[in-house]
Amino acid sequence: MHNRIEIGRQRWRGAACALLACLLVLATAVVRAQALDPGLAAVPVGNTTLNVERGTSEQDMLDVGLVIFSPGIPLDESLHSQMGIFPEIRKAEAQFMPVLLRQVLLETNAWGVVRVLPDKQLSSELLVNGKIRQSDGSRLVLEVSARDATGRQWLDKTYTDTASERDYPATEGGDPYIDLYRSIANDLLAFKLRLDRRELQTIRQVALMRYAASLSDDAFGSYLQQDSDGIYTVVRLPAEGDPMMARVERIRNQEHLFVDTVDEQYVNLYEEMAPTYSLWRQYGREQALYLQDFEARAQTRDRIGQRGTFTAMEQTYNTYKQIKIQEQDLDDMALGFNNEVAPTVMEASGKVFRLSGTLETQYNEWRSILREIFAIETGLPAGS
Repeated sequence: MHNRIEIGRQRWRGAACALLACLLVLATAVVRAQALDPGLAAVPVGNTTLNVERGTSEQDMLDVGLVIFSPGIPLDESLHSQMGIFPEIRKAEAQFMPVLLRQVLLETNAWGVVRVLPDKQLSSELLVNGKIRQSDGSRLVLEVSARDATGRQWLDKTYTDTASERDYPATEGGDPYIDLYRSIANDLLAFKLRLDRRELQTIRQVALMRYAASLSDDAFGSYLQQDSDGIYTVVRLPAEGDPMMARVERIRNQEHLFVDTVDEQYVNLYEEMAPTYSLWRQYGREQALYLQDFEARAQTRDRIGQRGTFTAMEQTYNTYKQIKIQEQDLDDMALGFNNEVAPTVMEASGKVFRLSGTLETQYNEWRSILREIFAIETGLPAGS
């Protein structure tokens, strides 16, 4: 009996050691990722207070479009484990991170309507793009750029934030990397405050005329000109009360209505995944710290005679199981969202349209429908 127990214990220790070896590989993912991508070594943002604008006039507000972030997943699948990337989870992160940034931007009281876009809308008054460079329980690295409708660049910067023990467990509606989002919002606000009312008005005019030209370049292309640097300027404006422009604004409002409708799906994803996602990141951070400590002890164990105890290996295995459970839950939710986006029903010109597929596919299909409707109503060639 004693021999069987001892044999079982040895097998258990062997399995635990094998798992520990796997975990050590995962724990070095951050280091390897930084070696593969030196840009990840940016200085963290630190504690950041959100700047809020007081008494902002509606005339000084710009609408903001936040394009779904690029997930930053390498095409080479062999790099995924080295960089600590779980593709389905990363794809979901790319969709709900802009939702959190939108919430922060709204808290500044500096912007008009802030929308999360399934795809780029180049006629947005201010368009923000992002790419995830690293995302785990210990560190978040985002590459963010922003341009207004005139083509002027507001932002092109890599932001880094690290999580500490006090960031977990995340409170309801909170995020371990909230300082990073606040830093982005502060930088956008700082640039906006350097512009006067005339410049802000020009941005809005260019955005409207670029949208009009996208509906019919024949009718509206001559209202703008673009220089060699890609900057747009207004050559002339339609007469006040122009019926053609009234149609343009109606079509644009219907496009915005679609975005406002699918916003709910992004918010639902964020709310559904937040509890499990937060717990997964917390476990990941704790395990990485434990394994870093184990590595440090392993480097000196031959000299001082210390070895990992059975209790420590058991703790490692239990934590590993919890991480894998959270990872599987997240993968299931993310896979379900990415593959089974709910159809969207929209109405235009007395007709009802049912859009299906990914949100990006639905958005592009709806834009195509609206351009066809505009062409039929005006008798003008449809824009691209």
